[in-house]
Amino acid sequence: MDNDRIWILLGKQLSGDISSAELSELEALLENDPEAAASGDIAAAIWQTPIREVPGAHGSNERIWGTVSPQLQTPRRHPLMRRLLTTAAAAAVLGAAWAGWQFFRPAAPALQQISAAAGGKSRVSLPDGSIVWLNSNTQLHYNKNGFGKQHREITLTGEAFFDIAKSGGVPFIIHAGKVNIRVLGTAFNVKAYANDSEVATTLVRGKIAVSYRDKTVVLRPEEKLTVALSQQPDVLHPQHLEKDSSGMPAEISWLQHKLVFDNNTFAELADKMSRWYGITFHFESASVQQLRFSGIIDTESPAEALKMLRLSRPFNFRIEGKEVYIND
Repeated sequence: MDNDRIWILLGKQLSGDISSAELSELEALLENDPEAAASGDIAAAIWQTPIREVPGAHGSNERIWGTVSPQLQTPRRHPLMRRLLTTAAAAAVLGAAWAGWQFFRPAAPALQQISAAAGGKSRVSLPDGSIVWLNSNTQLHYNKNGFGKQHREITLTGEAFFDIAKSGGVPFIIHAGKVNIRVLGTAFNVKAYANDSEVATTLVRGKIAVSYRDKTVVLRPEEKLTVALSQQPDVLHPQHLEKDSSGMPAEISWLQHKLVFDNNTFAELADKMSRWYGITFHFESASVQQLRFSGIIDTESPAEALKMLRLSRPFNFRIEGKEVYIND
């Protein structure tokens, strides 16, 4: 991409002296280069916003204008020459303003990413003292600048268990897809993988407020809320948690390295096992996907787990590296 050419064409467009052919050229340049797609909006913002005085840079407006103004004041030139000079001035002002805007604009957020790879799990401490356990194939993003003092806000894709530290009234906010969760100090689990059709929040202790669109519900200990992302609910209905024989809710059994499934179809179970082991399933028969299973996977390998499942429902499988093929 010719950056100079884009800025020249933007200058001509903003000065009102761009031809139809040049406009088509500009649109093509911006469309074909993703990194340049925001240039038009940036240029318009710069063009419409007066250059600010900055402490320590007194007279910057005058210096910029002093460089450009002689070109605008050239008397009795040929109309074509005046248009060229006006366009050049527009590009010069735009370029000078762009340089100033880049230099004096606020610093970009210092984004921090924490992740757990497919088939793995991670335990991390956040700057405010909160502890987060990340399930397989999960990512957290947050702005490191002022975290724990000015804000405590993160974005979650995947599944994580949070043990939130209290922090002087600064709320902890989690963005999980279209669902927002607000807490002050508590322990809870959030499951919000990118391809899931729902977001599930499970509260162990404390209190959290879960919001989806224009609805908000407060969860209390041992309650779970599942939000179907394809629907607009009239009300959000929490459910009481069911616990297994060890007293642990199935929703957070992964913290004890257990994969619990209850009357799941083989397709649903395959999604869970894909994340659990970091493998990919391929069904070669549609009917096999509808088989249902209940049980617990603990330390078994993929082959051992599939052999265990096959004791209750008939199917065949083969494993090739990290690819698993299922048929009847």
